Amino acid sequence: MLRKFLKISTGLMLTIAVIIGLTSIKHPIILKWITGSARLIGNSTNARIYTNEQLNAYSKVYKVNTYWNGKKANYYLLYFIDAETKEMTTVISLNIQDNYVGKSVSTNKNDYDIVWGQLFQSEVGAHFSSFKNDMKGYDFDPKLTLSDKEITLNVPRQLFKCDSIKVVF
Repeated sequence: MLRKFLKISTGLMLTIAVIIGLTSIKHPIILKWITGSARLIGNSTNARIYTNEQLNAYSKVYKVNTYWNGKKANYYLLYFIDAETKEMTTVISLNIQDNYVGKSVSTNKNDYDIVWGQLFQSEVGAHFSSFKNDMKGYDFDPKLTLSDKEITLNVPRQLFKCDSIKVVF
């Protein structure tokens, strides 16, 4: 009986290790999540995203309610799924609480990834620089406008393939 239990539990542990290992090859953020240096943000909201007044089906908006240190937050992450190059920005923060637009300091697969429809964010990926910052940002005023039903902003065309973004809730 004990021997059978050990075989089953060993087989189960090996199966789980293989699944995690194979998933981690394509989605390295999973290992960070398991070790505690990444967190699960969750599913996207039902918001519609418009770029240059055209509906953009290749972007998602995620609501974030807490910072990494556990303090209450109120911001959205705008994730551009169709960003094909490293030069393009793939994630921006629309911070309602502090009224600013920020670019993530790192947006590679180790810091942001969508796995099974869920957005994961690493601890490094959670740091943002304001668009207005001339050293770490874009030295660009996004002219952020906030309301209960929509968020509008301008973005540098060379980095986003558009001039304006509107998020409608």
